[in-house]
Amino acid sequence: MTNLRCETFTPASPINLLVLVGVCAAGKTSVSQLLNQAGITAHPVAQEHSRVPHLYRRSGGWVVILAASWEAVHRRRQLGWNPAFYREEWDRIGQARREAALIVHTDWLDAAEVAARITAWFDRRVGFDQLWLRCGVQDPEEQSRVRARFRP
Repeated sequence: MTNLRCETFTPASPINLLVLVGVCAAGKTSVSQLLNQAGITAHPVAQEHSRVPHLYRRSGGWVVILAASWEAVHRRRQLGWNPAFYREEWDRIGQARREAALIVHTDWLDAAEVAARITAWFDRRVGFDQLWLRCGVQDPEEQSRVRARFRP
């Protein structure tokens, strides 16, 4: 970015941290890896296994729910549990769902598609989308480097 207006950009929000919460096999780990590569700090939180109702809050940042149906979870992992166990996991993330900044339904999306949706949302939320337009930044690698400059 050579334009002075581009070099002095300040995000609309100081937050560059996402906390990914969802049931097993919703995509938390895979998506967090892709988001980190895109310059967005993302932490998967296994809230669905925790009896601590606010475990996800310990990481700080915006909560993003990755919602996957029991059918999708079963298709992805062939897990040996039944819909009742799934509902228990879904209930355990109830507080996180109520506080979520974003919910992405992942049933028919792969990890790259989910990460792309979250990245687009994140860019709009902090103003990077306008920076990309104003400064002509189209290269995803350059966008990742710019996002990474604002990591906590």
